[in-house]
Amino acid sequence: MKKLSTILGAGALAFTLGGFAFAADEPAPAGDAQQQQYQAALKKCESLPQTEQQKCIDAAKKKFGQM
Repeated sequence: MKKLSTILGAGALAFTLGGFAFAADEPAPAGDAQQQQYQAALKKCESLPQTEQQKCIDAAKKKFGQM
């Protein structure tokens, strides 16, 4: 009985890990890529002087339709 439960447990684990591997092969939705680009643009704004930061943020929001 112990061998059967071990085999069933190993089989369940294999199916679970196979599902994760399958999900990793799927391409990310286009919205995720755009969101990452938007976040990167905002990150660049942080390095600017305070006087230019808001202009940079506003430009990024306008470019990515976040206004």
